[in-house]
Amino acid sequence: MPIRKLVCSYRKLVFRSQVIFTDKYLVWTTTGVSVALYGLGDLLAQYLQLKKKKMTRMDTLRSGKVAAAGFVIGPFIHHWYKHLDRIFPGRSMRTVTKKVVIDQVICSPIVIALYLYTTSIFEKKTISEINKEIMPKGVALFVAELPVWPPAQYFSFFYLPTKYRGVYDNVISFGYDCLFSYVKFDSELGTECAKKEIENLANSVHIKDKLESHS
Repeated sequence: MPIRKLVCSYRKLVFRSQVIFTDKYLVWTTTGVSVALYGLGDLLAQYLQLKKKKMTRMDTLRSGKVAAAGFVIGPFIHHWYKHLDRIFPGRSMRTVTKKVVIDQVICSPIVIALYLYTTSIFEKKTISEINKEIMPKGVALFVAELPVWPPAQYFSFFYLPTKYRGVYDNVISFGYDCLFSYVKFDSELGTECAKKEIENLANSVHIKDKLESHS
């Protein structure tokens, strides 16, 4: 009896796993995995911040906001890979290389921007504030992806059917989900830019005062 129950459970699991990768549910599967892993990545980032004593307690509300970015990024990568495979069918080295380059040059910056914009909007930042933050942090995240992402995408485009690509993308990038949260909430990237802007503003005000005093 226990063996029969185990076999039945296994068959149900296989059936359900097949269902969630059908066209009807695939976008929800990819989005659900995105939401879950972005949230978990932020929790891991917070754990590291706690160990470094940069936080006093876990902020589950922050993790919820980060997870919400998955509702934006999940559907995007679902449709991105469908269209990319439609435009560049086949698995020759030339075709796969084109896909890897296009994915890295176009898709990766968009995903990074979507993440930074979405999480910043939840922080109630203005578009001007987000634009100042997005360049230094976006560049840092893009460069950090380069050693891992292109090789991972070669494997994906060579061997995986399109329907598994979004979930694979999320699983491979889990470590980067943690890095995304670290760079977004914990690093001081962009601080020097902010200092320079403040100094320039102070200098311009100082010059203006001098001109007014001489007039």
